[in-house]
Amino acid sequence: MLLCYMNKILKHIIYLSFLFTLSLAKEPTLATLRSVNTNEFQRFSIGLYEFTCKPYGVITVDELYSIAEFDSSCKKSVQEFYIQNPMSKYFTQNLLKDRQLYHIEFKNKRCIIYAKGKMTMSELLVKNGLAVRSPVVESEEFEYNLTQAQFYAKENKVGLFKNDISNKCISELYKK
Repeated sequence: MLLCYMNKILKHIIYLSFLFTLSLAKEPTLATLRSVNTNEFQRFSIGLYEFTCKPYGVITVDELYSIAEFDSSCKKSVQEFYIQNPMSKYFTQNLLKDRQLYHIEFKNKRCIIYAKGKMTMSELLVKNGLAVRSPVVESEEFEYNLTQAQFYAKENKVGLFKNDISNKCISELYKK
């Protein structure tokens, strides 16, 4: 009889610990894509609340262009890049689908958008040479993934790394 009570108590303890761990689990934030403005900006909504997302941990080609000084070699290089690769402007628009739900995390006023399974939009942009890894990434996991993606893009001379545009633009940023 004592053994029967022990089994019931043990089952209740296991059940309660299972419920407790479920309550601590962080639910993913799902947001609906409303529109893709550029590779740098996307509009999402959660319920009635709409917001703009910028990919976390990267500096996009569009951002490099807007930061660069007027008539600089960086600005000219980016313009030439878009002339040679017109579809690059629409990379995010072709990847993400309007009215689709995406898992999003928020970090430092930017978004981590899971665009392709576990791959983030930031990783995909860097891997395709449409962004560079930001010098300040506060997550080891994302820093490693972005570093790997940037290494891949550099080795394969993809996008910004094809004509050394990234070095021109980054060096101008640090001159300021």
